[in-house]
Amino acid sequence: YNYIMKKIYLLFLFSFVFLGYLSAQDDTSTEDTTLVVAENQEAELAYNKGLDDFKAKNYQEAINDFTQAIGFKTKFAKAFYNRGNVYAKLNQLDNAIIDYDSALVADPTMSIAYYSRGRAKHLKNDKQGALSDYSMAIEAGLKEPKAYYYSGLIKFQDGDYKGAVDSYTKAIELDKKYAYAYNDRGSAYRKLKKYDEAISDYNMALRISPDLDFTYNNLGSVKRKKEDYDGAIADYSMAIKLNPKYYMAYNNRGSAECDKKDYDAAIKDFEQAIKLKSDYVYAINNLGTVKMKQKKYKEAIEQFNKAIELDAKYGIAYLNRGISKEELRNIDGACADWKKAKELGVKIAETYIQECK
Repeated sequence: YNYIMKKIYLLFLFSFVFLGYLSAQDDTSTEDTTLVVAENQEAELAYNKGLDDFKAKNYQEAINDFTQAIGFKTKFAKAFYNRGNVYAKLNQLDNAIIDYDSALVADPTMSIAYYSRGRAKHLKNDKQGALSDYSMAIEAGLKEPKAYYYSGLIKFQDGDYKGAVDSYTKAIELDKKYAYAYNDRGSAYRKLKKYDEAISDYNMALRISPDLDFTYNNLGSVKRKKEDYDGAIADYSMAIKLNPKYYMAYNNRGSAECDKKDYDAAIKDFEQAIKLKSDYVYAINNLGTVKMKQKKYKEAIEQFNKAIELDAKYGIAYLNRGISKEELRNIDGACADWKKAKELGVKIAETYIQECK
């Protein structure tokens, strides 16, 4: 009997200890779960405050808020991403890229982070890195027309005009009213000498946004290529009406007037362009060219001298100065200028140099 009672007692004791062990494990588990919930709540509160401070342009407070959120939740992709956006807003692009990297480590499917990292790289002139990120954003499912638009911009800058057209077209497919995409696709078509397509795109951009002064300027340049000088002058004039300080439009209108041999009007426009931007070598050279056409060679040389003083590598100014010197029978000076123009890559200078032999 004593033996049986002893066994029952031991069994009861073991059962109590075992149940106590299970109970302790369950209490610990509940406590851990509670802590996790508390952590997430603290992280979300700090994150939401960061968003509010960001919207209120309290940028340093926003950085502190997002940093606090990340402290509560170390793989908080949205907090890293938005802190990166704050750094980007402050033009602290290296810090922004680091945070976008961290966001993508926490969530590799975060397509918007690829796009934003691409923008930061683009602003740092890392064009290939930016282009890669824009592509990754698109592959990750981001339907953001700007990802295509900025891809097109890089391709355009690199001389890949067909690729630029493709990217701008995809941007337009996502946003039918994307005026900048129409404008820039028009410029890509212009580089490809598809002038009718360019005109169509510029006109579409202006239907969407009638106040785009640079689009009128671009439209005028295409019409000038098509030798529609009156149409070009009208478009340049519209650009100037929208933006009276648009010195490039004055210069371009002057060039179209020069094409029409309206030299007095051209001179006024070139002088106005120079008045608005005193170091604008293109307008200074063009003013010299008009003077040269008027056979005012000494006045022309004065303008070409100014252009060369501003830009010693401006080959066209050397070429034109050489032509003016030749007209004044300064053959040695002319030959020296033409040789310099050739060194600077002006191919037509070779034709003039033949007269020096």
